[in-house]
Amino acid sequence: MLYSFSRLSLYETCPFRFYQKYVLGKPEQVTKPLALGKAVHKAIELRINGMSEEESIIESIIESDFHPEVTYEEIASLMQRAPKVSGQTEVHFVLPLGDGIHLQGYIDLLEEERFWDWKTNRRPYRANDTRQLALYAWAIMKMRGFRQVMGTLYFLRFRKAESFVYNESDANEAREWAFGLAEEIEMKKSCLDSFPDMASSLFPPTPGSHCKHCPFVLECYQKKEGS
Repeated sequence: MLYSFSRLSLYETCPFRFYQKYVLGKPEQVTKPLALGKAVHKAIELRINGMSEEESIIESIIESDFHPEVTYEEIASLMQRAPKVSGQTEVHFVLPLGDGIHLQGYIDLLEEERFWDWKTNRRPYRANDTRQLALYAWAIMKMRGFRQVMGTLYFLRFRKAESFVYNESDANEAREWAFGLAEEIEMKKSCLDSFPDMASSLFPPTPGSHCKHCPFVLECYQKKEGS
């Protein structure tokens, strides 16, 4: 399995949902926040690369697969709040974490020793509330040979930037976190090959506020009641 920050974060939040989505391969409905985020990222990318505002928005609507809740006006409003910056957009990386485990990611905008991640969230948070930026900093250090990198979350709705300068220690700590979780998942998947009935104990549900956004919540509670 190829890992990413979002996959590892999902596993850490709820192993049961991770199992349903990435081990069993069950599809999830594309929600408005997911479709909107995808569309706005595409619009900003195209605008930075020289496409007109109108064309960028039209292309981003196509990128959202014409999601019924994603509107031209909302994409335009959020895109126009992005800062005037330039650099490489949508930088894709696939790097080895160790023992045959690889990590991939997409960096929204990469300057020399600074990178940006656009957020359409309705609530901002601090740069180090998650390990996403530190993990991307590790990837950039590996690719570019830098010893420190600045990462910035930019919350478009609020025109608010949250930044942090990551050193090699910060980056390696994030890599170890990712590698540790990936190893744990791989071990559990190996156990499933021999003991498929252990799925519920290897990937247990973790009830919390995130449940209201989970498409597998009914199945989760049914399993819990039957245990």
